[in-house]
This record gives sequence, C-alpha cells and structure tokens, in this order.
Amino acid sequence: MKKRFLLVSLLVLFALVLSSCTSTTISTKQPFSASVSFPAEGTYQILGRVDFTPSQGSAGYIDFLTYAKTIYPDTDDIVNIIVDSENTYELTASLYGSESRLVSSSYMMSGIAIAYTE
Repeated sequence: MKKRFLLVSLLVLFALVLSSCTSTTISTKQPFSASVSFPAEGTYQILGRVDFTPSQGSAGYIDFLTYAKTIYPDTDDIVNIIVDSENTYELTASLYGSESRLVSSSYMMSGIAIAYTE
C-alpha cells in the first residue's frame, strides 16, 4: 500500500511538473531613434514617404537611401527619419520560476525622400 501511494504520488507530481511548464512569445515595439528635421537652406522637392524594413545587419543610412532610390529614382536625401525596433521574446514559466529569452530583433525605418533643385 505504501509503495502504491508513493508511485501514485510521483506520477501526480510528474504530471503536475509537465503541465505547469508553459512557453509564450511576446513582441514589443518601441521607438529607437528619430531625426525629424528638414534642411534649413536651399530648395528641394518632397518626393514622398519611404518605409524600409532592412534585413538583419543592414539598418544603415546608405541601405535606406539605396532603397529609396528604387522607389523614387531622383532621391538625393532622406529627411525626417524615424527608426523603430521590434523585439520578440519567448517567456518560459515552470515551477522553478520564469525565464525570458530574446528570439529576434528587427528595425523599421521611415523617412521622407527629397530631391534638391538647382
């Protein structure tokens, strides 16, 4: 009887441990940086807004400008640049506590393409 009680108790405890472990993915978006100024001098023409989601490791201005030139070939500069970041975390909870792990990180860039006029 005592062995049977111990075996049932261990099985119930094992089932409790397995059922209490959960994993959840959470995504957070937040502003990363912004440069919201227009050129003070000179004449320019506003071509339009450009939204760019670069691949991992290519979140630079030159890549953004190159992408803007594919949409607006006359682009000379990008102004009013806003960079947002999105981080995705995996949260794991168990009887021993909770743990978070960064799964992925990405950047979204947005700005206004302009062409300088002579």
